[in-house]
Parts: sequence; structure tokens; C-alpha cells
Amino acid sequence: MNILITGVAGLIGSKLAEWILDNTAHSVIGIDDLSGGYIENVDPRINFINCDLSSQDTKLSTIFDKNKIDIVYHLAAYAAEGLSPFIRKYNYENNLIASVNLINNAIKHNIKRFVFTSSMAVYGDQDPPFHEEMKPNPIDPYGVAKYAVELDLKIAHDQHG
Repeated sequence: MNILITGVAGLIGSKLAEWILDNTAHSVIGIDDLSGGYIENVDPRINFINCDLSSQDTKLSTIFDKNKIDIVYHLAAYAAEGLSPFIRKYNYENNLIASVNLINNAIKHNIKRFVFTSSMAVYGDQDPPFHEEMKPNPIDPYGVAKYAVELDLKIAHDQHG
């Protein structure tokens, strides 16, 4: 089984990749643009690809074509909650458009499972603990982007399984 992990040079992505490689017989394809992660975090057993997910080029489609991916763990994000009102375009390109590019390829290539790491930012200033039955109420563009991806994934699942 081939597993794609985005944000593989970050803390969570790199640890997930190591766990999969240590505990399963699956191969890991790791994508990161190294804007927030570190190449030193990337296990040498990973097929690492430096890629900007927000780009409209064919690199992402080629990655899916060549690697016959079964599962996607989408951990990549530009996490800048407090900064997001001042970098709206950058926030939406890196958190929403990048995710949509990944979702489109997942649909096109009939991916079995797509796991997305959202954020507590989708719940805004509600009182914790947060849980998925709470009504989302983002209060900044970062939370809006994460919630938009959640909604898009639900629609993609409803329409494409």
C-alpha cells in the first residue's frame, strides 16, 4: 500500500511517517515545500518530494500518477491564525487552494481514504473542550480556510465516495 503524507517535514508528518514505516509494510511518499518543516525531519526511507501544493502545475498530478497512492494524510498547512487576517491571499492559497488541488487529485485517482487535519480554529472563540458535534464558528481567515476544506471534503465524499 502506498501512503502519501503532506507536511512530512513537520513534526506530526515526520512522526506519522516514521510510525508507518516502523510498524507496517507500506511505503510512504512524503510531500513538503519546506516552508515550515525541516529536511532533517524526513526519514531517508521516505520517497520525499519537494512540492508546493498550491501550484497549478502538473507536478502533483504526476506524483499521483507515478505512485499509485492508496491513502492520503493531509497534514500540510500554513498555521498562522493570528496573522491570517493580514495575509488573506497567502492563507487561502496555502490552506484552501493547496487542499483543493490535493482533493481533486484524490478524486481523479480514486483514493481509498483521505485523512485531513483540521484545526480547533474552526470553532472560533467558543469554550473548550472542542468536539466535532459543536457548530463551527471561525473568527479568522485561517479557521475559515480549514472549515472550507472540511466542507469540501464532505461534499467530495458525498459525490464521489
